[in-house]
Amino acid sequence: MRETLDLLGKLFQFRTCEGAEPGRRSGSPCLDYYIKRCGAPCVGHVSRDEYRRNIDAIVDFLCGRYRQVEREEREKMEAAASAEEFERAAMHRDRLKAIRSLFERQRVAGGSVGTADLIGVAVEGADANAQVFQVRDGILAERQSFYLENQAEREPAEVAEEFIGQYYSASPSMPRTIVVGPYLRDRAPVIAEALSERRGSPVEVRPAERGDKRRLRELAERNARLALDQDRLRREHRRQRRVESLAALSEALGMEELPVRIEGFDISNLGGEHTVASMVVFEGGATKKSDYRRFRVRGDLRAEENGGPDDFASIEEVLSRRLNRYLEQVDLSPHDGKRDESFASLPSLIVIDGGKGQLAAGMRALAPFAERGVTVVSLAKRLEEVYVPDRPAPLDLPAESEASRLLQRVRDEAHRFAIEHHRGRRDRAMTGSVLDDLPGVGPVRKRALLQHFGSPERFLAATREELEAVPGLPGKVGREIHEQLNRTS
Repeated sequence: MRETLDLLGKLFQFRTCEGAEPGRRSGSPCLDYYIKRCGAPCVGHVSRDEYRRNIDAIVDFLCGRYRQVEREEREKMEAAASAEEFERAAMHRDRLKAIRSLFERQRVAGGSVGTADLIGVAVEGADANAQVFQVRDGILAERQSFYLENQAEREPAEVAEEFIGQYYSASPSMPRTIVVGPYLRDRAPVIAEALSERRGSPVEVRPAERGDKRRLRELAERNARLALDQDRLRREHRRQRRVESLAALSEALGMEELPVRIEGFDISNLGGEHTVASMVVFEGGATKKSDYRRFRVRGDLRAEENGGPDDFASIEEVLSRRLNRYLEQVDLSPHDGKRDESFASLPSLIVIDGGKGQLAAGMRALAPFAERGVTVVSLAKRLEEVYVPDRPAPLDLPAESEASRLLQRVRDEAHRFAIEHHRGRRDRAMTGSVLDDLPGVGPVRKRALLQHFGSPERFLAATREELEAVPGLPGKVGREIHEQLNRTS
């Protein structure tokens, strides 16, 4: 596709600059004009009608109407030669040569396929892959690959039928002929009827068993099987890398078993307000986002003389609550609706974002976990130093080692999740406090303002004209909001 777009840019010289009215105020074209990549419509070097014809030709080409593009270029070349406009005739001749050269590289052998989609499906256990070869005027226009879930381990016929329905419900175009495997022979009439109704004209679903169509369909199926094999190898490679990282971490920390479940904790605050904490979970070395949890720090353990944020007290509070939730949940039946599987799970390793102080605060809260064999460490960001209990100096663990990189991934994910939660609470508080005092703004208009501007900062910076243009908001209310915001700011 990238090669095709590059060729179209050279042939039809469409502009790539952005904006409704592109151009240069100097009246001179940009570099693209001089290297023959743009006709410079912005300064009138090409007429509107001619530029429109070039764009129409590009659209025809991308839609698969190759023969039409080829025919029109040939006619333009002949017309220019007849009018003795030899320079223009040479331009169309060069376009025609380039188009035909591209066709030859992508031409389907035999030429009997015409215009059709050829669909191949491969199934392996709970995994499946579908390949779509789009052939237009005998040219292989595009190849698409789709990885599919097949948890029920269905046969290729069921997977293919479901895929075809989903694919053409979202596809902007549908050819008259769709070539499928022999396993859909009995279902072809039903599928064709459904697709014909969607297309608004007859569609033939053909289980090709000979000729070029069969050869291409079999190639699509081989590609699907190859895609499944490659995906399986990539998954196995990633799994092996994770196991090696867990083994290296277990050895570095002196653990008796692999840290199958790792929980990471981080505190996020800004000026003491909206202090929150995050808990992220890695199982088998990969994130398990369904087990992520958030905490709003209450400040129960904060020193009375310290009114500001206290990371040590915050981490001790959050880890105490994590421990208490475990003690509450662990004895509940798995069928109990009150059971939280994340809190009911005993981690192998807990990673705290911070240094020796955060680790000491965490250990005050996690003594019962330590008695159950849970390892607790902290990771200081500046030098990626790893601290463990009862050891004043950090471990001799190189920051670029596999074990350290795994700890860094856990720490960074906990930090990201905490920041995301903190920003959400801060934005809601900021927007709520501002919008609640605005005249004429109820719940519906509040949602409209938030959806329109996207963020509190953008809303607070809005001009009067922008506020008046909010859909569903009367202009008078927009002006009153602008006056209120400027009066209170």
